[in-house]
Amino acid sequence: MIRALHAGWIVLLGHAALCHASVRIEWQEVMPENVPATAFSARVETPPVSLPETFRRPVSCRQNSDKIKRALFVFETDATDASGAAGYAAELDTRGEPGVWQPLPRPSIGGSPARAYRLTGGSVLPMGHQHLLLTARDAAGALKLLAYHTVTAKWFELGDVPGAARDTPVLLPESDSTFLVCRRNGTTPALCWRARLVRTERFSPVNYVVVGLYVICLLGAAGVMLVKNRRQTANAYFKGDGKLPWWAVGVSIYAAMFSAISLIAGPGVSYLLNWSYFTIILSKLLIVPIIACLYLPFFRRLNVTSAYEYLEARFNLSCRLFGSAAFSGFMLFRAALVVYLPALAVSAIAAIPLDVTIIGLTVVSVLYCVAGGIKGIVWGDFFQGIILIASIAVTVAVLITGTDGGWSGFFTIARAHGKFDAFNFSWDLTAPVFWVMIIGGFVSNLNSYTSDQCVLQRFMTTKDERSAVRSILFCIAVTFVSGPLLYAIGTGLFTYFSSHPERLDVTLAKNDSIFPLFIATGLPPGVGGLLLASILAATLTTLAANLNATATALTTDFYVRFRRGAGSDAKTVACGKGLTVACGGIALGLALLFAHADIQSMQETFYKFLGVLTSGVTGLFLLGMFAPRVSGTAAILGLIVNYAVCFTLAFCPLPWKPHLMLYGVAGLLACLVTALLASAVWPNRKPTAGWVWSRRTAGKQEDPHAG
Repeated sequence: MIRALHAGWIVLLGHAALCHASVRIEWQEVMPENVPATAFSARVETPPVSLPETFRRPVSCRQNSDKIKRALFVFETDATDASGAAGYAAELDTRGEPGVWQPLPRPSIGGSPARAYRLTGGSVLPMGHQHLLLTARDAAGALKLLAYHTVTAKWFELGDVPGAARDTPVLLPESDSTFLVCRRNGTTPALCWRARLVRTERFSPVNYVVVGLYVICLLGAAGVMLVKNRRQTANAYFKGDGKLPWWAVGVSIYAAMFSAISLIAGPGVSYLLNWSYFTIILSKLLIVPIIACLYLPFFRRLNVTSAYEYLEARFNLSCRLFGSAAFSGFMLFRAALVVYLPALAVSAIAAIPLDVTIIGLTVVSVLYCVAGGIKGIVWGDFFQGIILIASIAVTVAVLITGTDGGWSGFFTIARAHGKFDAFNFSWDLTAPVFWVMIIGGFVSNLNSYTSDQCVLQRFMTTKDERSAVRSILFCIAVTFVSGPLLYAIGTGLFTYFSSHPERLDVTLAKNDSIFPLFIATGLPPGVGGLLLASILAATLTTLAANLNATATALTTDFYVRFRRGAGSDAKTVACGKGLTVACGGIALGLALLFAHADIQSMQETFYKFLGVLTSGVTGLFLLGMFAPRVSGTAAILGLIVNYAVCFTLAFCPLPWKPHLMLYGVAGLLACLVTALLASAVWPNRKPTAGWVWSRRTAGKQEDPHAG
């Protein structure tokens, strides 16, 4: 049995070494009069004059680089020898001006002199998000079409150029997957050829079967929960009756915080940059004692359904409504990201239109959420979290095995390009250095674990306080197992595609599509389907958690708070389900907007909005628990200043800005300082017994509802 499993594992990993080109070119002859005028009128980038050396026939264009930034690329297309650089690249600053020039490698395949090329032609064409296309002649003088990958700095050959377009060919853009190769007779365009890039590999039918079985099981589970929970009480729907085991809740918190944002965008960041964002995971160690010793016991003993009920009792109704609305706004934004990223993966893998994929995923997630309430979500999170971790581990193994040289090659390539760099101790506050990431990560995690209804709601589902503490500790432990594996996927993607650049899709439209591309072309049949099912699992768990938490907050803080009369559990649950559907519709609309926006990195976009939208709410909870002198009026003033600072940093053109991870830090500090100063003018007059933390009440908190 063991030998059979070992043989199967060898076959599984061996598949990664069978590398073929991911795209082929279909050529079609086109007469000049049939070429759209927009193609010939396309703007050509003017080569700069500040190059380190003089080029006789330079061509240039702008494209994304390996640092999540735009760069200017310049190539020499009249080189007479194979020495020196083929060109130069420089990152562009906020004004669009080039910075320091870096040499680009000469075109050759595998570094072999026998497969070296000499660039020629009259243009360079940016294609997709990470590629440049140029024409070149090989050692025999044949004209070839080459692709240069701006992230790995690797060249690969796409094919021969048709004979009629051989003389000084010019590449002209046409669409996302087509372009024109023309030759010019003086100033008049002559015969053209249309090149259409076609993917050569498709998702295996075995993978579709795996994904189909997963979806069927999921819908079946949702149907069972819907029938079983037809008469759920509000306490069961929103809190799970407080009887769920700590280990299931711990994995549920992990799955809710993990999401497809981490699974898809996380590897994308470590693939483009390095492990600098791993410091955010390390910062979770700093918040564990804060959560376990302060926040968790405090909110467990308040026994509230919505965390924002506390803000009204401590401050006033305005703080409660503002906090609930701000949280709901962020959750809708997060839900849109959560559904957009896996839809991007499914679309890239299965060639399904992106908009159709977004709609389908949202509908299934809303049904899953409405059917089971928080109890169904927690158990779904638990089982799907296990699938996630197992799939991540298998993917890392396949990537490393598929890299030239295996484990040795993986470490050699990654170290040579600084992909393991995690701790940069410089004081550049505009870059993801250690101090920026540890402080920004601490505030981001503080936002998520102390003021996020998704997490606080799960604290209430365990049977007692001790179980709740165990659940958060177990969640952090699971994070420290999966986190390094997740960043290893990004590093593995870099080493894998450095070894096999021909497997890249030159039409790749988003940086975040790099992992889905590997799922489609690099994993063996069945494994790709399991990983896609894991992506769907991450989507459903997080989206369901977001929608349920948002519906809980809105139902408790608006519907229950303002309704007349006692009301029934049935009406409260019906309202929660209706709001879940409505929130799903809003998230769907936002996801469709993201699908048509030019976003470099969803991971960075997520952290920016996390700080902007939630740091003020975190400030409210900090002020409420630890600053008894601060009144509701002072807290509202703090919120106003917080959002003024955050939105200015995020959206206003400034001569200098800190790194986006510090936006929330600046906003939180502005909120705390403003509220504390304002409390000198408007001090708190409300009783605070039981509503603030103190050493006297830490062991056995007073019941704030008594009397």
